[in-house]
Formats: sequence, C-alpha cells, structure tokens
Amino acid sequence: MINKVVLGFGSNIGNRLKNLKTAVKEISLTKGIDFLALSSIYETEPWGYRKQKLFLNCAGVFLCRLTPLELVKIIKNIEKNIGRVNREKWRPREIDIDILFYGNGVYKNKNLIIPHPLIQERNFVLKPLVELMPGFTHTGLKKSVSYLYLNSKDKGEVSLFKKFDE
Repeated sequence: MINKVVLGFGSNIGNRLKNLKTAVKEISLTKGIDFLALSSIYETEPWGYRKQKLFLNCAGVFLCRLTPLELVKIIKNIEKNIGRVNREKWRPREIDIDILFYGNGVYKNKNLIIPHPLIQERNFVLKPLVELMPGFTHTGLKKSVSYLYLNSKDKGEVSLFKKFDE
C-alpha cells in the first residue's frame, strides 16, 4: 500500500544546510520512498531548550510503501549516518527527521506517535507545512495546518532562509 508521508527536517549543528540536503537525498534514494515536494528552508529559533544555535528546518512530502516502523528505522539510520549524537531532549542536533503525518491515519505505539503530537505547538513545523499544503487537515485535530499556524501560541521566529534548490 502506498501512503503520502510528511517528514520534518531540522539541524543546528555543523553544516546545517548540508545536513538537511543529505537527509532529504538519503530519504529520496531509499527503496520504497518517492520524493514529491519540499518546502523552502527556514531559519528558526530553538524550541524547548532555548540556549542553543538557530535551526534550519524544512518539510517534505513523499510517497511511501514502508510501514511506519520500517520508515522510522530507516530515518534513525540516516540520522546516525549523518552524525547525529543522542543528547538530552530538545538539545542541539546534527539532524532530526520526524514523521509528521503518515497518510490520513493515526498510529500509536510506545516509541512512535503519528501524527506527531507537537505539530500544533511548533511554528518551525507549521510554517513549512503551510507553504507545502495549506489546506491539509491534521488527522487528529481536524483543523487545517493554516488554521493551526494562524492560531499557534508559539512565539518562535521563523524566517525564510532560502529555497531548497538555491
């Protein structure tokens, strides 16, 4: 079965732009995953733990023939290959790849929740989603990503860094 999957990408350590581009390329080259679209890259304030460097963030849409657990395993391997080091929650990251949406479904187990449970609280996720798919309805919240962004309580700055292919 093929599902439309939305992934969020972020980096604030090392060559942030290279880390994002490598992650998107590796996902796109994975068997069972086909690239559809990518947002611009945004420079964003850190969320959760503020005393760290600014992030670069983007979001991508892919067609996926993998199960959610197969996809998360691939993502963790890509993160490791790019050099991600496990640190405390919300601390600096070489690369972070999150499964934001997987089709129109809801998936929950002890290690994975889809849709990502904090989408509506994070402008650094919402802004790229609004660019990519403004009318898309959040599966669990039954509200469009545009509505969620316009009504977000997050005060974190999100500014256009560059188009992805520039």
